[in-house]
Amino acid sequence: MKKENNKKIIPLLMWGALSLSSYLMIFLFQNEVLFYATRGGLFSVVPILFAFYFSFVHGAFASYLLPFIGVEAIIKKEAH
Repeated sequence: MKKENNKKIIPLLMWGALSLSSYLMIFLFQNEVLFYATRGGLFSVVPILFAFYFSFVHGAFASYLLPFIGVEAIIKKEAH
């Protein structure tokens, strides 16, 4: 089990760093993001794109983090 976790630590750290830096950037540059997001027209797509981006990055990070700390889904099979 330890060897399996060692293989997944690099993507875990990569996605974690990307997730953390993305949140840091959105908070550091929130005025610029808000300026473009509220301009209207084609710029109104900006918040939607940010939502998709953060959902993907955070989901990828969580998909490596949860098994690494030992949280796994339990799938119950129904009897036929």
